[in-house]
Amino acid sequence: MMNVMDAYIANNRSNILVIMWLLGRLMWATGSGDRTIKLWELSTGRLKLTLTGHISSVRGLAVSPRQPYLFSVGEDKQVKCWDLEQNKVVRHYHGHLSGVYAVSIHPTIDILVTGGRDATARVWDMRTKACVHTLGGHTNTVADLFTQAPDPQLLVV
Repeated sequence: MMNVMDAYIANNRSNILVIMWLLGRLMWATGSGDRTIKLWELSTGRLKLTLTGHISSVRGLAVSPRQPYLFSVGEDKQVKCWDLEQNKVVRHYHGHLSGVYAVSIHPTIDILVTGGRDATARVWDMRTKACVHTLGGHTNTVADLFTQAPDPQLLVV
């Protein structure tokens, strides 16, 4: 019997750049250099689904705590919203001028934050897809983001 790691290696031929747990769905997701997002069964390690749509490496993933949405960002400057019930892209967020490396969803309000190589963090209204704030002043890549309910609500690294 193939163990979880053997199954994972057999089904993934590219560098993994991001991994996250989808605990409410008993799955984990990976984003990689082969431009795909893969969803894996937590208990068996078996590949459940491959999502395609990025034209370059997938660098960040975030799952919504309130909707069946998975957000992905990548080297292709794209921010995508995937509906995990329909298994397709349902929204695009445009505005970054270079690769996008980080994504975070606010835990209590419909706000998405992305950051990337253009040295900005962008705050998006998830419903309207509008960029409501562009946080500049960084001198290099915004490599990580963290959102939380209590103040301060956003940390940019």
